[in-house]
Amino acid sequence: MFAVRLIVAAVLVQAMCAQMIGNQAIAAFLKKNCSTCHNEKLKTAGLSLEDYRGNSGVALKIVDKLTRGLMPPAGSPQPSHAEVVAIIKLLDQSGDDPGRVTTRRLNRAEYNNTIRDLLGVSLHPADEFPLDDAGYGFDNIGDVLSVSPMLLEKYAAAARAVSLAAIYGEPVPMKPVKLVRFLGKKSQDDSSIGALDYSYRGALWAKFDFPADGEYEFHMRDANYRPRENATLRQQQLSRKRGLSDEEKTELAELNRRSYPPVRMVMTLDGQQIFTEVVEGNVDYVYAHGESIARVKVKAGQHSFRASYPEFANLANPRTNVNLDGRRMLFIDYIDIWGPFNPSPAPSPTRQRVFVCAGQSAACASQIVSNLARRAYRRPVTEQEQDELMRIVALVRKNGDSFDESIRVALQAMLMSPNFLFRAEREVAGSGAVPIEAHDLASRLSYFLWSSMPDDELMQAADSGTLEKPAAFNEQLRRMLADPKFDALIENFVAQWLGLRLLDRRKPDPAHFPMVDDELLDAMRQETMLFARAIMREDRSILDFLDGRFTFANGALARFYGIPGVDGEAFQRVALDGEKRGGILTQGSILTLSSYATRTSPVLRGKWVLENLLGTPPPAPPQVVPPLEEKNLGVAASLRERLEAHRANPACAVCHLPMDPIGFGLENYDASGAWRDRDGKFPIDGSGTLPGGVSFNGPKELKQVLRSRSDLFVRNFVEKILTYALGRGLESADRKTVDAIVQHARENGYKFSNVVMEVANSRPFKFRRSEGEFDAR
Repeated sequence: MFAVRLIVAAVLVQAMCAQMIGNQAIAAFLKKNCSTCHNEKLKTAGLSLEDYRGNSGVALKIVDKLTRGLMPPAGSPQPSHAEVVAIIKLLDQSGDDPGRVTTRRLNRAEYNNTIRDLLGVSLHPADEFPLDDAGYGFDNIGDVLSVSPMLLEKYAAAARAVSLAAIYGEPVPMKPVKLVRFLGKKSQDDSSIGALDYSYRGALWAKFDFPADGEYEFHMRDANYRPRENATLRQQQLSRKRGLSDEEKTELAELNRRSYPPVRMVMTLDGQQIFTEVVEGNVDYVYAHGESIARVKVKAGQHSFRASYPEFANLANPRTNVNLDGRRMLFIDYIDIWGPFNPSPAPSPTRQRVFVCAGQSAACASQIVSNLARRAYRRPVTEQEQDELMRIVALVRKNGDSFDESIRVALQAMLMSPNFLFRAEREVAGSGAVPIEAHDLASRLSYFLWSSMPDDELMQAADSGTLEKPAAFNEQLRRMLADPKFDALIENFVAQWLGLRLLDRRKPDPAHFPMVDDELLDAMRQETMLFARAIMREDRSILDFLDGRFTFANGALARFYGIPGVDGEAFQRVALDGEKRGGILTQGSILTLSSYATRTSPVLRGKWVLENLLGTPPPAPPQVVPPLEEKNLGVAASLRERLEAHRANPACAVCHLPMDPIGFGLENYDASGAWRDRDGKFPIDGSGTLPGGVSFNGPKELKQVLRSRSDLFVRNFVEKILTYALGRGLESADRKTVDAIVQHARENGYKFSNVVMEVANSRPFKFRRSEGEFDAR
């Protein structure tokens, strides 16, 4: 026993000595390479490393900067590669912890999609829920998805409405009625211009949940501005009169010139034309037209419709549809939806999903409840859970209600259960890192790729135990990537990663940018989403996000960009030469998001690139930041000149040096994303020099510089999508996983599918920390 104690003591002493030597090496490295800036006096970026004591959070920051090659800053003496590798190894003592994900509720998108796939109803109850909070850039992070009293009330109302629709069918009027009215947008929400109409091209588009299979009527009306004068009557009087004076001849010629040509109006449902007509106009800018009606067969569920004037899509300047006092002359005033006419008498397919057996016996009820609960809870139901649900069924029947009602109440209880509302992963026996239980793994995969519950095939793979086998897991993964529901990853991951959900709040000021209306902004968003979809669906390199030489545009967006050969409202794939356009940085959505309403901002654009594309956000600015002088911008001085004066202040320079050059490289695009060669009276200077001395001129060369730093972009993309997949912020132990995925992507041409496959097969995705373990992290 004494000998054993001696051995143990010797091992501990050896470990302590190794730790002391390691700490000394870390201290020497930091003193040599870091403490010049990060000391108690300067505290650059709020960090002092003079007396580093092994703080894990600080160590992670150091490792991150060293891994990305961001520190020491360019221009400073650099440690050798071997020194960096050695110090990272000493600093990174994160071990092999796969982390734990906080039990989290379904967010709004996940709730709606799960209801759709569970029951097939067309309702979208989560649209009425409070907005989800976001953490680490995404709204599926467990730590921030709280439950408020208002949300609980919404859950209860949704459970009742959904269960009623599933059992009895969605409410259908006894006779056709007006179901909804959509009004045309009259003015920009945040405009102070008063009567100025903002959707200059006049379209109206929306989505609607149709309650049943049947026929529906779309009642729509064109509207226009009506001046007080009656120019049409005057035109008719002059045309009939003989012997016109010279003044009257001039007046008649002007009235004839003012006559507005006929315009074609088209309505589509899910992109297919269902109605068209020609709207006639006169010199009063009056389109004498009553209500138009289109009747069409529609399947129950959500459908999108659009009424518009396709000729306006090709307007180089949409104000061509606006008369001299700033009011639009022709637009869709409203669309009413009436119906249903001749609703289908066939049983609801939703009901067929619920009632999986015939009859009203207790055995049938048990089978129905078991099937529903298994799918709603996304796992096998325990005996206790089954008994509790069957007691509800029995109680409802005892009170004299029907068999159908007893099933409905049981379903309502399921939809209010934490087992449905939350994704709680069950504990697996073992210590340290333990594999995720098969059904929880299926849910991880389906909510990552589809933002919804597992389908029957995925559940069967979990039931049989095959999902835990790598070959079967990857087979399911490839199948899910090819499924149409994979578009949810594009909509929910890409839109949040790039910040596209903020586009409605970042509209260019219509007084400064009259060509940009709501329809063009919508086209910009669609362009970016279609571009991302092509990269992901076609399994292209993720580096195409930086400089892909193609995009998608319709007539309006093509004319805004100056791209020839694209007409109409439909989007077309367009090949680019990479000079003025190419990659997301040159797309109107991103350029608008990273600007102010009235002008560009090299600072915002540089910060957007550092944060969203390179994962290297600048340090927080000082508490008191001197404002940029905006008076007479473009007249007395260019924006570049003012910014250079602004960052001459040493307190500002540390933040601006990495940001501003990137923003200057994008200055050829105005705040709405349109190309320009001048800023006011000053020619655009798109040159920039990044820390380290790398110079470029204009957006094409800037993209080449970013492409040359592709490892930063790839690492950031991997970190973003891993965060989204896990539903938690990344920890120090996840760095090794990120390193491995980046390396694998590099070896496989940065293919999108490869990144997704590696994320889904990663240790943090397939394993979790057992309860109580790794507490000493």
